[in-house]
Amino acid sequence: MAVPLGVPAVPLLHVSGPIDPTLWAWLSDKIDHVLGVSPGIFLAIVGTLIVAFPIVVMVVAVRRRRELGH
Repeated sequence: MAVPLGVPAVPLLHVSGPIDPTLWAWLSDKIDHVLGVSPGIFLAIVGTLIVAFPIVVMVVAVRRRRELGH
């Protein structure tokens, strides 16, 4: 019987947790190496960007609306 494309011929190993701990450790090490900052600082930067982006978009939208005279 033929195996369809994209379907593995052997069963995949499954990790019961939300993410493979070995993969998470590798990703964390690579991110720390590339960025050169601690995970706490990186989290603070990303969190600030996530909060700031919608605020900046709203401010720009309000300014454009006032410029158009609405």
